Amino acid sequence: MNPLSEKELNVLNSVSKLRDADVKLGDILAGIISASCETGTPVNAVNAKVTLGITGVCIDGETFIIGDDTYEFLADAIQSKTNAANIAVDITSKTVKAFETLTIAAQPTSGDTLTIGAKTYIFVPVGTANAEGEISIGADLTGAQAAIIAAVNGTDGHNTPNSFASAGEFASNASTITALIGGTIGNTIATTETFTASTNIFGAATLGSGTNCTAANTALTVIAAVNANTASKVTASAGTGSDVLLTADVAGTIGNVTAVSDTMANAAFGASVLSGGLNGTVASGMKFMADTTYMYFCPEGNTTADKNWRRVALGSAY
Repeated sequence: MNPLSEKELNVLNSVSKLRDADVKLGDILAGIISASCETGTPVNAVNAKVTLGITGVCIDGETFIIGDDTYEFLADAIQSKTNAANIAVDITSKTVKAFETLTIAAQPTSGDTLTIGAKTYIFVPVGTANAEGEISIGADLTGAQAAIIAAVNGTDGHNTPNSFASAGEFASNASTITALIGGTIGNTIATTETFTASTNIFGAATLGSGTNCTAANTALTVIAAVNANTASKVTASAGTGSDVLLTADVAGTIGNVTAVSDTMANAAFGASVLSGGLNGTVASGMKFMADTTYMYFCPEGNTTADKNWRRVALGSAY
């Protein structure tokens, strides 16, 4: 479409003809204007996104996957992952480990037992404890208490550490047995005994008072873990409530292929891939475009991943 009227063309061509018959200034100017301002509606690139909706607590061992990265929530001190390649999401400080008191106020009798989790220990005479699950009755009460701690924690030379809990030092004949993994899962760990002395007893048949990582804290740890991953192709931010918004770092349709999934009981992604990514309109250097509503200007070029287009409303004719 010619941007100059027929009259304007004639005038400009006539003016230039006076200087040089071969030069048609009007035609040249019309071509420049047409080339610099195309008809169309350019767009800036849009980053693909997806929401991880979090409705409740998370627990040790649950995972979520973003692209090639698998993140695993861990609530134990040594951060033991189910797969070495997984990225740890430490929720230890966001949980409470279940615990219970073991009182040993009298020296145990040979044949007495105590059970922590799936492991049962039996008390044997001094000098005979040398097999898995055996605990010496000790030379005295103090010796017996020391032998219990060493057996449960696996430091006596023949017992492996208990897979469910650890034993604290005795104070006033009481030791605190604490779950290794934080959360309510510890509340199911058995703590039973068959002591002869009635003063030797657990405070309850299982550990108790363990609490899980809340939804709000789950969101905080997800955001921290994703953004700390230098290889991640997304950025995590707070969404509505306890939700987490994941945004592709590179704008454009390239982000729409990033897959997401999870194994969480109280959280789920809103889709199986990020979506909404849109390529920007390409411009080589400075460029103008226009439609019936806006004049668009790109001052420095634009790639499919850029957002350099600006626009000005055309307003009403006057």
